[in-house]
Amino acid sequence: MILTVKPLQGKECSVQVTEDEKVSTVKELVSERLNIPANQQRLLYKGKALADEHRLSDYSIGPEAKLNLVIRPAGERSAASAVAGCSSKNMQGGLWQSVSTILARHFSPADAAKVHEQLIKDYERSLRQLSLDDIERLAVRLLHPDSESMDTSYTD
Repeated sequence: MILTVKPLQGKECSVQVTEDEKVSTVKELVSERLNIPANQQRLLYKGKALADEHRLSDYSIGPEAKLNLVIRPAGERSAASAVAGCSSKNMQGGLWQSVSTILARHFSPADAAKVHEQLIKDYERSLRQLSLDDIERLAVRLLHPDSESMDTSYTD
């Protein structure tokens, strides 16, 4: 079967595989085609990260499927550790501390804590709902702010 692999930015490629191939094999094929080391690739299907040791059939990936490719810079920590280290609840100081300080000026301590907790929940829910297309549009907009034909539908 033929799979299409699309980096967030860059030219897509096609690879010939079977449904029984492991994700790691797909990464090796992509590495040969796009010259991106397999250890810097993160493949996603329908927004779900694919584990190297699983087979394509484990994810019900069939012919003509399209995989998204996220490229990690060399030396970057894994996504799991990055998420754990940057979780909203784990942020010490910074943004959430500033929000807490501002809320304390306008609400009682109990109400400020409730509003603060709800803001964090809403923020994390919004992040979970972002699709790769949303992230790509946002990245293009931030990297090319002068572009006139920019799709801003994700801001609704």
